[in-house]
Amino acid sequence: MPDLVKLATARELVDAGAVTQAEVIGQPGGWAVQLQTHNQARVLATKGNEPRRFGTFESALKVLRELGVRLDMLRVDAARWDAPSAAGTRQRPDRSAAMKQKDADARYAALLREGVLEARADTRSALSSAEARRHMDAIKAAQRARLDAALQD
Repeated sequence: MPDLVKLATARELVDAGAVTQAEVIGQPGGWAVQLQTHNQARVLATKGNEPRRFGTFESALKVLRELGVRLDMLRVDAARWDAPSAAGTRQRPDRSAAMKQKDADARYAALLREGVLEARADTRSALSSAEARRHMDAIKAAQRARLDAALQD
């Protein structure tokens, strides 16, 4: 099996002129990208150091274009490619979790922005540090008294 190469290293190889040929290889349900250097073949890898698999030919071609690979160096091997069926579509639970987290982060950021805008729009005069401390001490004392009363019942 050819060596694996991460995207940053592949970019360095292309920039250095070490890549003599790029090949998009069809596989059941996807595509792989292999770069041929002067002495060995290297397959693009994921961050987890596994062969990177592209769902569409276009996505593989886009990565090659972003790397700066010239189209005259491109070869396509679709002999083993098999279009994925609707039932065989590859699921990405890690991306689902990441998108849910991104949505939660966006909602929280919006909540913070609203709070800041509301605070800036407040026309009441600002409290000094001592006034704020006295105000918080009064709130704490009231809460403590309420808790003590609840515990004695």
